[in-house]
Amino acid sequence: MNPREYLAGLEFHGIKLGLDNITYLLNQAGRPHTAYPTVHVAGTNGKGSVVAMLDAMLRAAGYCVGRFTSPHLIQLNERFIINAQPIDDGELDSQIEYFRNLAEQRDAPPTYFELCTAIAFRWFQRREVDAAIIEVGMGGRFDSTNVITPLACAITNIDLEHTQYLGDTRAKIAFEKAGIIKRGVPTVVSEKDREPLEVILARARDLDSRCYLLGDDFTYTLDGTVLNSRFTYRSKSLTLSNVSLGLAGRYQGENAAAAVALAERIQTSFPNLTANAIQRGLETAQWPCRLERVLEAPPVFVDVAHNPAGMRKLAAELGSCIVVMAVSSDKAAVQMCDAIAPVARELILTQYAGHRGLPVDALCAAAGNHRSFRRVEQLDDAIAAGMALASNDCPLVVTGSVFTAGQAREILIEDYGAKPLLF
Repeated sequence: MNPREYLAGLEFHGIKLGLDNITYLLNQAGRPHTAYPTVHVAGTNGKGSVVAMLDAMLRAAGYCVGRFTSPHLIQLNERFIINAQPIDDGELDSQIEYFRNLAEQRDAPPTYFELCTAIAFRWFQRREVDAAIIEVGMGGRFDSTNVITPLACAITNIDLEHTQYLGDTRAKIAFEKAGIIKRGVPTVVSEKDREPLEVILARARDLDSRCYLLGDDFTYTLDGTVLNSRFTYRSKSLTLSNVSLGLAGRYQGENAAAAVALAERIQTSFPNLTANAIQRGLETAQWPCRLERVLEAPPVFVDVAHNPAGMRKLAAELGSCIVVMAVSSDKAAVQMCDAIAPVARELILTQYAGHRGLPVDALCAAAGNHRSFRRVEQLDDAIAAGMALASNDCPLVVTGSVFTAGQAREILIEDYGAKPLLF
């Protein structure tokens, strides 16, 4: 069994919340996660965008930066990035083999995500990064990334997700995400709704963590269009004006503000992280499939919206459009259809390849409240149907899950000449 086959086999162990496995692996590896400064980011939506923007800021300041995110779009290598370059195949296979040997000395096998987390921490150590920005996989309290003591952490927002693991209310989910807060470590919070915010603030008080709140400690405005926005940020110590964000979408204003607030929290450790570097990072940040325009004529966008909150934010950015949609079987498909249908001139429902996808017939049943949709069995055929209908004033939007976005991105690269992924 080669390294990739071994890792893929771990996926069928499912999700196991807890830190025993990751702690064992990292202890056996010499605790690589303690070798460099980290920043930890949790939240329902937007956390990957915050990671990407803070990463770009630190690189603009001249630092060597690791970035760990999940899941990947096309290739596993995308989860492990240093200075905008994914890990190469040989190094990744070597890291898998290293931790495979450690894992096989123990009765309890690690999960797929636990092994990926360990690989990221050790690779960053071996490459001697100046900093690593770490995205939580799920929740926070028992997520395998939650072994670090970061310089700062952030919680972007709270909505219903993974309710079988995290709880069925926003307050319960907030409790899990607030589990990344560490004693004395500053926490940036974008969530403004009182119920989940009170849970986060209570956890922060218990741990003497100073919270920096969107709307109180820092504010932003975003003017312009979806693809040409102008961002302004204000806090007690920093003002940025008229910044052109590299990431499209008005919802990125909130994420950009959180990233800047994080940059402010870590400036004493990174003195070259000046206002100019922060601005250049915002302007140059790349994060594929976040309202990403991948073709010009006809205009084609790909977005990873994968829950009702994300779909509502996406719909708010769009005028009339052609929508191709495929979702995962554990998502709230009815509410997602309800959110996107009002902007869809034509709603094309399909399924992505793989065991996690919701069968297209089930998705059609979920969309039953809406008068018009088209059923297409395969994602590539659905994209072809959407391309035939799209025009300059009615773009094609492909969305529904990270897996949909990744497979669509690959189809668009191979069959339609779309640009490759950039990080």
